[in-house]
Amino acid sequence: MPNRIIKESICRSDSIDSLSWFEEVLFYRLIVVCDDYGRFDGRPAIIKGACFPLKEDITKKHISAAIEKLSTVGLVRGYEVQGRSYLQLTTWNCHQQIRAKKSKYPAPDNIKNQSPGGSDTGFCNQNNQTCNHLISSDIKCPRNRESIYENRESYSRNGDARAIEHAAHFEEFLSAYPKDSNRHLTEQEYASLLLTGGISEEELVSCAKNYAEECRILGAQERFIKSAHNFLKDFIFEKYLPGKYVKPRQKEEKPASKFHNFQERSYDMQELEKALINR
Repeated sequence: MPNRIIKESICRSDSIDSLSWFEEVLFYRLIVVCDDYGRFDGRPAIIKGACFPLKEDITKKHISAAIEKLSTVGLVRGYEVQGRSYLQLTTWNCHQQIRAKKSKYPAPDNIKNQSPGGSDTGFCNQNNQTCNHLISSDIKCPRNRESIYENRESYSRNGDARAIEHAAHFEEFLSAYPKDSNRHLTEQEYASLLLTGGISEEELVSCAKNYAEECRILGAQERFIKSAHNFLKDFIFEKYLPGKYVKPRQKEEKPASKFHNFQERSYDMQELEKALINR
């Protein structure tokens, strides 16, 4: 079983915060027992045996209630194939890498070819096997050419005000950032952070502005400035959040020496010549 990734941003997730301790623990244990596509058997008895094999006091009723809550907050999606229940962790492809070529469990009927795809599932419908980003009602996959960050004219025609607002914030983030970076990779990390929750677009824009200010004050060379996608991916931005950012002191420039080269010195050449002759 591949290692799973749990990001620090879950500590600020509204969805996670709405769970009880048991519901949250079940969610984390589902992450480590699900297959490489974030799917698992949906029967409470199977889930209990896989997630809590040593907890005799936990019952199928506890599991069923917790799964229902996880489904309500949008972390888990239940579905049936040929009369059998299965689960899909809805945010799986935002945080985990799909390595296996085929899922151990059948996909929902509206997911074709056992791989992510189809807008009804919450995945972007792209013919790109490496595209594993989830789509929310507000944020579309950054690999989709109709993403919220591109083609704002089409969104304007459709009256999608939220998408226009997202696009404007992303453009503001790029404009404020102190270094030209890979737009495509930056879009992915930007969208992933927003899907995870716990931070707003306004805060991300402020982080970019604060980082740019620090680079200007310290006179940072461009090669030492982080790329925008790494700035987001490695959570460097947290240091520059409003309320955390500490503005560095301006470097004091040393006054230039009054006599820093021969040409600027004033000499009486005749006096120098006499002095040399009389020595």
